Amino acid sequence: MSSRSDALVTNMLASPRVLIRLWREDRRALLHELMLFFIGSGFILPNEPVWSDVFYIGIIPLFICAACKKDFDLRWTSAPAPLLAGAGVILSFCISTLANVTATSQIGAAAFWMWNIICTSIFVFLLADGFANRSDYRNRLVTLMITAGMINILIALILRLGFRSLEWQGDIMRMQGWGLTRHPILGAVIMGSVLLMALSRALSRHQWQYWGAACAALLFILLTGSRGPLVGILVAVPVLAGMRHPKIILMALPVLAVIMVIGLRADVGVFHLIQEQIGRGDSHRFRLWALAWRDIWHMPVFGHGPAWKFNTPDEPFPHNLLLSTWLYAGAVGVAALLIYLTVVCKSLFMSFEKSARPLSVAILLHTLVSAMTDFAQLVKGPAPMWYMFWLTTLFVAQISPRSPGEPEIKAPPSPPV
Repeated sequence: MSSRSDALVTNMLASPRVLIRLWREDRRALLHELMLFFIGSGFILPNEPVWSDVFYIGIIPLFICAACKKDFDLRWTSAPAPLLAGAGVILSFCISTLANVTATSQIGAAAFWMWNIICTSIFVFLLADGFANRSDYRNRLVTLMITAGMINILIALILRLGFRSLEWQGDIMRMQGWGLTRHPILGAVIMGSVLLMALSRALSRHQWQYWGAACAALLFILLTGSRGPLVGILVAVPVLAGMRHPKIILMALPVLAVIMVIGLRADVGVFHLIQEQIGRGDSHRFRLWALAWRDIWHMPVFGHGPAWKFNTPDEPFPHNLLLSTWLYAGAVGVAALLIYLTVVCKSLFMSFEKSARPLSVAILLHTLVSAMTDFAQLVKGPAPMWYMFWLTTLFVAQISPRSPGEPEIKAPPSPPV
């Protein structure tokens, strides 16, 4: 029997046999593998409570056990810079949560958000640790996101679109997704990353399945009617294609511009959907941003804490990454966020993996553009924000697989048969 069946680098998920062996011999590597299972399951399992329970039951107890046995190097001097900067963002929310407990009635809400902070910290640490210690982790994550994303689209289009009525907002059709993508806006943001990963593979490998996956993800975004993620894609795709093949932009942009003008004037098919979404107003974003500014200046330094909500029945948060962070974690949180994004960008452009930069730059642009219209608390989880912000930014950072001279964590070899 070939040992290739047990290899961790060729497939997106490890075999059960490898998982059993890692359970006995390497809990740290096992946690890296379980994180991939967990990320993929978010596209397939119902979000609440099944998917969350996978993290609570499958990840947290094993992480505590491995940490107690000192399987991880928890010294801050050995941590990657993006992980330390991300810890600063999480810490700012922790400070804000504790600083806003002024009455016994607020203890319950503070405890809930501290639990969210703990869960987010474990997710961020394990994902960064996987990138930092496994050279195959990045490519396997891309394969996993594309594959699980296509399964998610099939479920949404066939099981939900085919047999359930759509959500209507006036005369506007907006499709509901499945699992983590069940919210139209959040699902479109997540699927935008899948689209860019599939397009990157299509441009580099020229295989039809990746072109098909990119088109399917684009269709999903269009059917959700989410303009922020769509604008993010319209910004990111030319950057990705231009960095991969600069001549493509010179030839393709004029052609696409003509097609767009003719299509919008014809008002048919996909172009009709685009016209509907453009014409449905600002979704109250300007009003929400004004409310956010008003509340920010009441607690500008440490913020109101992540439990704060607007006094509006339908829109309790600002729908903007910077304003949300300032509202919930104050100027301290905004400073930590800007430092984190700066470290991510520095790590991206200082990385020796130049071939991976086009996809990373495109995903970062898509994330930041989408964040300006839809993001809320960065520490809520298990939740879509883990995919929308933490997974994408840590992926973009291109954390080095290992330090010079330090061995890479690998699964133990298969026993001879």
